[in-house]
Amino acid sequence: MKKIYLSALFLGMIASANAQEAAQKMNDLQLNEVAAPTTFAPKALGVEVWNNNFDNPADWTIDNDGQTGAAFGWTIDATSDGWWSANGITSTSGGNFAELSNGDPQTGSTSPQALNVVYTMTTAMPIDVVNAPANTANTSDVTLQYQEFGARFNDLQEVQISTDGGTTWTTVRNNLDYSVLSASGGSAYANPENVSINLAPYLDNTTAQNLLIRFSWTTNFPSLATNPNVWIAYGWYIDDVKIVTNPDNDIEVTSNYFGSEGLYYYQIPTTQVAPIDFSANVFNGGINAQDEVQLNVSVDGTAFGSSAAGNTIASGASDSIFLTTPYTPAATVGSHTITQTITQTQVDDVPTNNVISDYTFQVTDLIYARDNGTADGQRGNQGLAFESGNLFDIWADQQVRAIDVQLHNTTNVGTFIYGKIYSIDAATGDFIEEGVSDYHEVTAQDLTGTVTLELYSWVQLTAATQTYLVVVGSDGDGGTTNDLVVKTAGASEIQTTFFKDESDTWFYSTATPMVRLNFNPTIGLNENVLEGVSIYPNPSEGIVTVSNDNNTTNTIEVFNLVGERVYSTTASTSTQIDLSANGTGVYIVKVYNEKGSFVERVVIK
Repeated sequence: MKKIYLSALFLGMIASANAQEAAQKMNDLQLNEVAAPTTFAPKALGVEVWNNNFDNPADWTIDNDGQTGAAFGWTIDATSDGWWSANGITSTSGGNFAELSNGDPQTGSTSPQALNVVYTMTTAMPIDVVNAPANTANTSDVTLQYQEFGARFNDLQEVQISTDGGTTWTTVRNNLDYSVLSASGGSAYANPENVSINLAPYLDNTTAQNLLIRFSWTTNFPSLATNPNVWIAYGWYIDDVKIVTNPDNDIEVTSNYFGSEGLYYYQIPTTQVAPIDFSANVFNGGINAQDEVQLNVSVDGTAFGSSAAGNTIASGASDSIFLTTPYTPAATVGSHTITQTITQTQVDDVPTNNVISDYTFQVTDLIYARDNGTADGQRGNQGLAFESGNLFDIWADQQVRAIDVQLHNTTNVGTFIYGKIYSIDAATGDFIEEGVSDYHEVTAQDLTGTVTLELYSWVQLTAATQTYLVVVGSDGDGGTTNDLVVKTAGASEIQTTFFKDESDTWFYSTATPMVRLNFNPTIGLNENVLEGVSIYPNPSEGIVTVSNDNNTTNTIEVFNLVGERVYSTTASTSTQIDLSANGTGVYIVKVYNEKGSFVERVVIK
């Protein structure tokens, strides 16, 4: 895949605040452990050397940046003060918890969010980790653990530490690995979410004797600080903070990769089969060095290969391990399951955090798909102009005539949608239109299956060009009720899935839309497009002419983008249509008879 560098942004909506999510920079995956199903029984882990469950609020120093009242900044008590969650966090200890709020963004609120604020909550006294009575090994190899609840919108939630009395702060975790919760998708954190942050890379036996912990909240978009939407907080709840010594042996998978030159697919046509690479980034969160750390890959239950042997990873260090030989599936229709495991000489004390989920993909006759086929969200733009889709690499020259999409059931019946294919300018990274479909008017039946959008003509995809962007879009209706909402299924690497908003600005997303290439060679063979029809001028001041050279009687209908028919007539000759009374905007003109149809988008300015 050729590298594409575009705006690192997401767009989202929250219905209660009608808020637009702004620019977002994607950070590296944080070293936070999340339990996964396993058949292993881990041994008893490290010793707890410090804990705090907020029973005594005086254990923490709060700076609410001049704001007052329970709805702003940090509070410590047993009451949920914010607008978003009535009951707060369901933590292990119960009782008091810490809560972050920043006003109420709901319509009609008398306490809107504060702007230009940074809220912090810091341990009131330094923690001597090394000399804690329970730390009999006097080690600085420790992990910070806590329970949290909340959701991410445009805010930046950070966990920071200091070892010099608060002069210098180091961020050890943030919330940017969570999905954004908005009307177009995402989810809240688990209640509670158990978070673990290995502090060994940041501490030694001297600095760990003067440890301060700080929870900090502000906007993730300081360049847009005057926009109230970037200061919305659903709420951030913290409880049961503790520090424990690390296990002896613990290799953690922080990220893993599989795919062909940067992209991975769940459906691959026989014509586009390519070598699949495998790698993993791992972190040694244990006290001991880990020897012979290897990535092992099996295909359909048969061992395929392992990374190079002899890889030793020191305590607190990270490394990348990979197979030098890629796997190339046979170019025959069938399903394949990839299993990946991590092994090392030592017995891992925490095997749950290095489990890599199996990856199953299909070699198909016709369909090329980046999504995993199981819808888990949606992407829309509340009636505004919108395009959304994925990058695809082409490994062998092939013609395509259709784009498939699965629509979310919140898409309005009557919405006009289209498919489009872009190539990518190698010098500038700009998207260049290569082919587009006719407009398709969404029906109720379209919301329960796959919609196939036939391109006007065959588009030649070439291996020389290699990477194409395939999208589904809608012209929108100015932001009222008519909307295109595409299902999403699975996650994409950054800058491999994109959408364009009403300002013609491209953004990338990590939620994979269910937009696919359809290589069915029979599409279009039986088409019967009505010839001899043209519409001009376009754009128009209001009067357009439908020219008819086919000597037949045609029905002429005009629809606005809400799906309402605003004009209808029959004519056997060229006809003038006056649309000026309907206002400026985009209209769909359909001309048809029993022999075929002609559809064109007309702009009235």
